[in-house]
Amino acid sequence: MKKLGLRHYTPKIFLWFGLIALFFPAMNIEAASPPPSSSSYYMDTIDTVTLYEMGYQKGRADFSKAGTQQSIVILDFGGQPSPTTVSLRGMPDATLDQVKNAVQAYSRGYWKGTGSDNYSTVQVIVGTNNSYTVTNEGGRNFANMVDAINAHNTANSYSDQVEVDGGNDMEPGYDDTVSTRDWVKGYDAVNSYSLYNYGSADGCYHTNTNTGTTNYSCNNGWTYNDIYYISWGASPSWPLPQVYDNSGDMAEQWQNINKYSAVSQNNQMKFGASLTQAGACQDVGCHWELDNTPSQGWTQLINELNSDAITAESTKFPILSTDIQWH
Repeated sequence: MKKLGLRHYTPKIFLWFGLIALFFPAMNIEAASPPPSSSSYYMDTIDTVTLYEMGYQKGRADFSKAGTQQSIVILDFGGQPSPTTVSLRGMPDATLDQVKNAVQAYSRGYWKGTGSDNYSTVQVIVGTNNSYTVTNEGGRNFANMVDAINAHNTANSYSDQVEVDGGNDMEPGYDDTVSTRDWVKGYDAVNSYSLYNYGSADGCYHTNTNTGTTNYSCNNGWTYNDIYYISWGASPSWPLPQVYDNSGDMAEQWQNINKYSAVSQNNQMKFGASLTQAGACQDVGCHWELDNTPSQGWTQLINELNSDAITAESTKFPILSTDIQWH
């Protein structure tokens, strides 16, 4: 049976956000310092020993810090050449079953690594993107894989500290809206866990004169409504936006899309985290204007949301920070 999306509960009882949202429900975070940033990865392997070690080291790092740690980690396995495979990064394609085994190993590693720390948590976003073959069947298969990982984790008690959700780096430049929406609909048809869009809003209007009533155009035939649907309008979807550029335009785009969501759809967005790529830029290089640090990206997003009374409502809920690099 499909589980009600966690974002619909009041108060927002989310494993790692619960205490903050419960005791500080009206907290606005404009004056807060950026949270510690986690490391996310473009994956080039599904080797279970490697993934176990990655999870273990993350668990040990959290164990070594004072207090309870809460973080989001994206493991991006590349696009889907077929509904049952992923492309990895520069390596032979892998099956979704192999990805499942790899993420289960990461979960076990984290659980072991935290040792006597029974309270720190990690939210693992197992991800793909909307390039290659983007189909309803691919979305369904991805959701079934995420459900299977969590069932395994629950049976072994790893779910006490690890939740695994689906993710997709959905970008207008990768594919059209029809195929991308269809993939999300496939995921939504069978999912029990959330879906995070950690993509971009290429070409979307970003000037802060938006009233929230206009469905502006974006690149490749996309519109605000398309970004809204895949990021928040669909039942399992959450936005985890890329905030890469030094100018702040990407943060402005998401503030505008959020205002459209609130005004035109009567559905205020809540953001899981901000995503930067400083690590990836150091690994393989990137355009010099797209190398925001985690603190810069998070601060840009928070400041843009707080620039308007309507979208400032989104900052009453915790927004984490993660930075992606190559593995």
